[in-house]
Amino acid sequence: MHDHDVIVAGAGPVGLVAALVLAKAGLKVAVFEKRDRLNQVSKASTFHAPTLDILDRVGVYEEFSRQALHIDRLQYRTVEGGILGELTFDLLKERTEFPFRKHLEQSLLTPMLLERLKTYPNAAFSFDAGYVEAEDYGDGVTATIEREGGRESVTARLILGADGAHSAVRQAAGMTFDGAAYPGFQLRIRTDDSIRDVVPDLGPVTYLVGKTHSVSFLHMPDNWRVILRVPEGISEETALTDEWAVERLAALIPGFTMPRVVDKDCYKARKCLASDGRAGNIYLAGDALHLTNTRGGMNMNCGIHDGFVIANAMVSTLSSGDDTALKAAAAERHRVAKDMLLPRTDTMVSQEKAWIEKVNGLLSDKEKAAAYLAQTAMLDMVELPAR
Repeated sequence: MHDHDVIVAGAGPVGLVAALVLAKAGLKVAVFEKRDRLNQVSKASTFHAPTLDILDRVGVYEEFSRQALHIDRLQYRTVEGGILGELTFDLLKERTEFPFRKHLEQSLLTPMLLERLKTYPNAAFSFDAGYVEAEDYGDGVTATIEREGGRESVTARLILGADGAHSAVRQAAGMTFDGAAYPGFQLRIRTDDSIRDVVPDLGPVTYLVGKTHSVSFLHMPDNWRVILRVPEGISEETALTDEWAVERLAALIPGFTMPRVVDKDCYKARKCLASDGRAGNIYLAGDALHLTNTRGGMNMNCGIHDGFVIANAMVSTLSSGDDTALKAAAAERHRVAKDMLLPRTDTMVSQEKAWIEKVNGLLSDKEKAAAYLAQTAMLDMVELPAR
């Protein structure tokens, strides 16, 4: 007998979605989070159609939707041509029940997921509980958890590592995390609605591309995000000055003046992939499995898809005793990250000019536009089971 059917390491959206799937199926699940509270640092905020479908299936979509901003279209601009046009998510209404995006910071979603998880008596949750290592003995695992200055052993049939890019689960299982940093870093400026006075007719998601650099504008429930890529050789201290940002933006928007700024910060991006999606009875999902740049808002969404798919496969395995489907699910999520997620997000950065030219060619072709939007919405990256 095991203490739990599944141990989930990490209480981000990936781990909590997986735990909800497991708890809803009646399994005994324990979530261990090394922090003393839910993560407030991550600013991931774009939720694509399959992810919204998943949030609906685990019972938090209605609450989430009340707080999130509804995004119905993408706008594309160039310095030379101005507004090229817009692609509307209505083109996807034959493909999904959620033909739109939602914007809300990840830190506002995770409390909803946790409160939902607490309604299941078969689910246990602990803060200040860090995963250390596990011994896999074939029919299950014994995990070592560190909390309150001491260590304890907890047994389970399976472990899901959803504990981020520095995953203790991945490291303890001996899986590598190979990759590289993207050059430079990103400057994120949060402004209020005064940005609309500076850049008229902004779409809720707008990409503006110039000859040497670009900028993205994302409308959030309570602010606008202005995202600029900072090239190598520029310090963070310099990039955070209004003078540098104004000069960079004025090259894209003649006469640009800085709107009212809520705050600014900088962040780096890396692209990494774990050497495998599993090791024995230990599985990976989310940032523990893959990491990439923020363009298109795909990495967190892919992680939530990982957690949902692998958790459902765990339910099947623990019910039938056959782990064939679970192994296949882990291999497929690794393949999706390797062959789809990383190359697609790479292209958005490394081939920006060609990308905007491609988009320009889609504006007059609804069939091609719908196929492109399906890719940006990640509809081809996950196959959800029938309801």
